[in-house]
Amino acid sequence: MMLIVGLAAGVAIGWYFGARHGIQKISPPPGKATAYSRLSDHELKRKTVELVAAIRGLARSYYDEDSRLRATADASSGKTDSPQERERIRQTWLADSAKLHDTFMDRYKTNYWADALLLREAMVAKVGGVPGAQNPILFQHPTNMIGIEQVANGLDLLSKALPGSEERGALSK
Repeated sequence: MMLIVGLAAGVAIGWYFGARHGIQKISPPPGKATAYSRLSDHELKRKTVELVAAIRGLARSYYDEDSRLRATADASSGKTDSPQERERIRQTWLADSAKLHDTFMDRYKTNYWADALLLREAMVAKVGGVPGAQNPILFQHPTNMIGIEQVANGLDLLSKALPGSEERGALSK
């Protein structure tokens, strides 16, 4: 019950403060223009759709592999009556899960992180930002797979706000 109350209060506070901040306008200095900032809106949207699909695929792969690790640990744990052996299996699973998480975070940082930052910068410079995609810190430092999924969601929202997007009308209402 307390979790629901805390979540409801947190969302309300977030909406309140989010609505008070103006839309973030970023104009990269001319010397820092990226290849993405020179793209047309259509090309920018296409690149973003590709990156969002790749990031979401990475997240799905992580969750599938983590579920496999958990199922293996559960099966092993079910075969023993020893509390010490169950604890050893649990600790092994936790360590393996943490390694898996770190591996996937490294994959994100190596393969997608820079593009996500640059695409966000280019789209925010064009549209100013949209609710749900205004947290540059999240784009710079996602701390876990949920953060990476939020990066993908933010990029998706920004791409839908680009001029010429059929979803743009729904976002501005």
